[in-house]
Amino acid sequence: MPAAKTRLTCPKRSPEASGFFLNFGFKPQKTNPMSVLITGSIAYDAVFSFAGAFGEQITRPVEPGFNTTFLTRAMRRDFGGCAGNIAVAMKRMGGEPLIWGAVGRDGGDYLEHFGREGIRTDGIGVFSNAYTAQCLIITDHTGAQIAAFHPGAAERTPEVRWPTDADGKEAQPAIPILSPGGRETTLFAAQACRAREIPYFFDVGQELPLFSAEELLDLAHHAVGIIYSDSEAEAFEQKTQQSDADLAESGLIVVRTLGSRGARVWLPGERHAAFVPTVPIQKVRSPVGAGDAFRGGFLYALERGFSPVEAAQWGAVAAGRKVAGAGAQDYELTPQAAQLDFDQWFGKQSRK
Repeated sequence: MPAAKTRLTCPKRSPEASGFFLNFGFKPQKTNPMSVLITGSIAYDAVFSFAGAFGEQITRPVEPGFNTTFLTRAMRRDFGGCAGNIAVAMKRMGGEPLIWGAVGRDGGDYLEHFGREGIRTDGIGVFSNAYTAQCLIITDHTGAQIAAFHPGAAERTPEVRWPTDADGKEAQPAIPILSPGGRETTLFAAQACRAREIPYFFDVGQELPLFSAEELLDLAHHAVGIIYSDSEAEAFEQKTQQSDADLAESGLIVVRTLGSRGARVWLPGERHAAFVPTVPIQKVRSPVGAGDAFRGGFLYALERGFSPVEAAQWGAVAAGRKVAGAGAQDYELTPQAAQLDFDQWFGKQSRK
């Protein structure tokens, strides 16, 4: 009889380790808002729209020699990447994102784009012997996506110096988020945050298969929160045997986005989630980048002292604005528009 499989667990943290978020201890900085450090990919997206459904064309298991082509009638090339998308959404909400990442020799126009958005670029390295990360995305009419991603210069982020403040001292961000940008980059960024005793959010992303179960749990154990999509949450649990409720019980904030069905938020120590609905949209143009926009709105609100559930509502506002736009960053969002949407769908609440 084979030996029983060892069940990995995420160790429970002390009250002191969880207290930063249990008390929602962010202090609103009215005159000098604290920045949110964002690690991950800065990429160019090539997005193709397939009019059918993937399941109608892929009707049998994918086996060796499998070959198919999706005829797409529409294509666009956009600024994208998880870090770039999160930063743009957060900035348009009124936040202060600080990106720690890298672009390649073809990244000059992306840096100019950040400049037009008012986003700092001094934490972004430029490598002339690499390409900026590239993502090829095919979407179908159901909102499903198939993507191919080349990390390119994003994998060089460990060579980029930790960002500094205006006075040249190391930046002390309110919250870092480790968004997908390559396995080694994520592990390096996590270690850099730990060394500076800065709590971070772990954004699992589609790179989950690159990590072992032990690495995933270690990243989660040293985080104050984890955020993932519905499919990523299922894969995380399958690989680690840790459910949303298990992670929350260990002391994490857990945010599980459900696409068009909203999101669920578990507070530290809780086994039952709060549900956050989506913001109704008259016409959905593209889901690409909606999850990143949600994260931008969520981090914007969390840094300003809103509870995780309230922050997820602000995330829903940003995501709603995004799906009404054609590209990952091609949508209209202002602090005033976000406030109006929030008031309409979640009740009046002043900004903190």
